[in-house]
Amino acid sequence: MASERTFRIQGAAGIRPAFIAAWNLIQNIMREAGTGYELVLRPLKSKRSIDQNRRYWALLRELSAVAWVDGRRYSDEVWHEQMKRWFIGCEEVRLPGGTAELRGISTTKLSIEEFGDYMTRVEQWAAEQGWPLMVEAA
Repeated sequence: MASERTFRIQGAAGIRPAFIAAWNLIQNIMREAGTGYELVLRPLKSKRSIDQNRRYWALLRELSAVAWVDGRRYSDEVWHEQMKRWFIGCEEVRLPGGTAELRGISTTKLSIEEFGDYMTRVEQWAAEQGWPLMVEAA
């Protein structure tokens, strides 16, 4: 098994189903692979809020409307990918044809606090480029 599997437990009722699912998975893997695995328990991170997500995409939409790079504008989706690469990092994704592609690490892996810091970095970068975002007219 090349990738990790995560079993989220929220509340006492979720403990048994998560461990049964993990048990079933590891039984199948160990029969095939014969290698060892590690089971890690850690506190569940709070994910970003709906309001944070809404604000983030508003930032990116505004950036796509005002930012010109080498005479060209880019969509909010392109800015999203660029910001992830710059401020979170990249990960290699293997494609079915055997090739690999670098992608920005998903923002969904960030906690509420980390996502807030990430948005601040995006805003600071945009302001440094001369594109202050989410500034209301006085």
